Amino acid sequence: MQEDEAFIRRLVARDQAACRQLVRQHHGRLVAVARSLVGQAAEDVVQDAWLQAFRALPRFEGRSTLNTWLTRIVLNAAYSHHRYDRSRLTQSLDAVLEEGMPMAERFDRWGHWNDPLASWTADTPEDILGREQLARRLQQKVQELPEAQRLAWLLRDQSGLEFAEIAETLGTTPANVRVLLHRARLRLMEIINQFEEGASC
Repeated sequence: MQEDEAFIRRLVARDQAACRQLVRQHHGRLVAVARSLVGQAAEDVVQDAWLQAFRALPRFEGRSTLNTWLTRIVLNAAYSHHRYDRSRLTQSLDAVLEEGMPMAERFDRWGHWNDPLASWTADTPEDILGREQLARRLQQKVQELPEAQRLAWLLRDQSGLEFAEIAETLGTTPANVRVLLHRARLRLMEIINQFEEGASC
């Protein structure tokens, strides 16, 4: 979507086609972000967030993208929904940064594989994720990720936010976001590798 001034003006004027386009493009992604914090209440939280967003649109100054702006509104709505203590996120972030790297035992001290990953039979990640059992296990693993890792992964790989935008949203640095994202991806990669090696997911 081109976030030009004309499109924003159409949104502010409540142009139905522009509003439908905005919701169609962002709703699914915002529900996934909310679900990571509030579970089954995600749809309700996002509905509340849409109401807040449309009320606030006349004050949207374009300092961030609509994508980032909407994500922040959803995160704040999710925190409010459960009277969420944001210090939990900071504690989760601190714990993840202090923990050891997942799959660390598979690397030597120079960063080379001790025990290489299995050769994957699928040609593309889409082929891998298309397998129903693996897809279910990956969804479960995403929910088991430490909260800060889960949010970093959702905001980067599912929402496409830039590292600086994610850092601002999570109240951390872009470098920490990269660490969180790397660890989340390694944990998910471990599940894919187990599947390819024939272990039960």
